[in-house]
Amino acid sequence: MSEYNRSGYYGESAGSLNAYVTKVFGHMGIGLLITAAVAFLGYYSASTGGLFLRVLTTAPWLTFVFCIAELGIAIAFGAGLTRFSPAVCRLLFFVYSALTGITFAFLPMYYGLGTFFTAFLFAAVLFVCCAVIGHTTNIDLTRFSGLLSGALLSLVIMTVISLFIPALRNSLFIGYAGLIIFLGITAFDMQKIRSFYYTSTEGYLKENLAIYMAFQLYLDFINIFLYVLRILGSRNSRN
Repeated sequence: MSEYNRSGYYGESAGSLNAYVTKVFGHMGIGLLITAAVAFLGYYSASTGGLFLRVLTTAPWLTFVFCIAELGIAIAFGAGLTRFSPAVCRLLFFVYSALTGITFAFLPMYYGLGTFFTAFLFAAVLFVCCAVIGHTTNIDLTRFSGLLSGALLSLVIMTVISLFIPALRNSLFIGYAGLIIFLGITAFDMQKIRSFYYTSTEGYLKENLAIYMAFQLYLDFINIFLYVLRILGSRNSRN
């Protein structure tokens, strides 16, 4: 079994790397807080018949617009990583987090608050465990990048097919498959932080990569949460 040599990069201290990882998680934490705050305000407004519910009721197409905007931001983020300033990268990340919060506002109403918070706790534990594994393991996870990419593509295809096949849509297979895939991607992305830190030069690019990896880990956590929520929601509906 091959090993990932962490000590072969320029002799940098572990303290500097840990500070960089802390910066990544700091940005990720801010993104999650923005999502949680917007989701709570949206849920409260919707559950009390406030402006949020009235706007989306009269203009349901806005949900589609928000999803397109999220996709556009994600594409722009990746394409402009070497050109944007850190301030622009942070803005894109935080706007994306706010848009996600808007779409998340209806999840507690659909699944129930108990299931929603239970899924969040499960997702947090799973995410942290895989992040620790990715950060501490000596195994080079990049050799599994092709496998993870293929699995993710297969998951997307199965999700699209499930829209037309009720039996597949209502099964837990996609939920468990998606959860396992994104747990693996989380460990992989954690190791990418270490790689970016040692191979990128100092300056705005290194800062942008920290924000970008915070964005990637944010997406990993969001997907883990959604698949856990899907599994728990499906189980509750069958009881």
